[in-house]
Amino acid sequence: VCRCDRNFVYCNERSLTSVPLGIPEGVTVLYLHNNQINNAGFPAELHNVQSVHTVYLYGNQLDEFPMNLPKNVRVLHLQENNIQTISRAALAQLLKLEELHLDDNSISTVGVEDGAFREAISLKLLFLSKNHLSSVPVGLPVDLQELRVDENRIAVISDMAFQNLTSLERLIVDGNLLTNKGIAEGTFSHLIKLKEFSIVRNSLSHPPPDLPGTHLIRLYLQDNQINHIPLTAFSNLRKLERLDISNNQLRMLTQGVFDHLSNLKQLTARNNPWFCDCSIKWVTEWLKYIPSSL
Repeated sequence: VCRCDRNFVYCNERSLTSVPLGIPEGVTVLYLHNNQINNAGFPAELHNVQSVHTVYLYGNQLDEFPMNLPKNVRVLHLQENNIQTISRAALAQLLKLEELHLDDNSISTVGVEDGAFREAISLKLLFLSKNHLSSVPVGLPVDLQELRVDENRIAVISDMAFQNLTSLERLIVDGNLLTNKGIAEGTFSHLIKLKEFSIVRNSLSHPPPDLPGTHLIRLYLQDNQINHIPLTAFSNLRKLERLDISNNQLRMLTQGVFDHLSNLKQLTARNNPWFCDCSIKWVTEWLKYIPSSL
């Protein structure tokens, strides 16, 4: 049924409804994508194949996070299924999982059991793009470095969502339903290692306050409804190199709003309804005194 090539087993695109029995020890990568495998199709013996570290299961017919995956799997591709629920028990089996792709499923906030992701204690990258989440799941693993929850229905981020994520470096929440009112005060201040934050295509009226400035290099705020940037909005972002505020509703900028951005290399501000009178003249003066590389 499958083709073996050294440490790789190719079982993809074979109309399988279950994982074949007898996956041998020594196999490291298992290709099972684009089949018709459902949740009943994972034999218990699969969990004990210790050598498998990468599994491709995208494009199948899963409606729950599967049980009995190889116990030492580090990279898991489950995108383009119909997964709706994620249990703690399923993730508790995968203590070495580092990278989890769950894009393009049907996962809702109520479908994620409380603390389910925290069971995956080694998880570094979590991709939940294109699902049905209405809020960021609470109880994410503390060592997470990258989180993508873009293209969901998130309207609320609680102050608990990122509380322990002191290792998170990249956060993408593009294409959701976020307003300033839906983001709890101090939500982002816990993210002390954050280097890139993208909150594109939402409904913000001003930049989120309390952004952590220690490491933040890239900040993407384009395609919102931003009509005002408070004077202190960027005052602690001294490491910031890229800022995009294009495609918003900005008519003017308060003098001094960029004064603390001493490392800025790229500022994009196009497609705003700028009101060009004397009150914006300071921008041309500011541009004279910043590095020519901007």
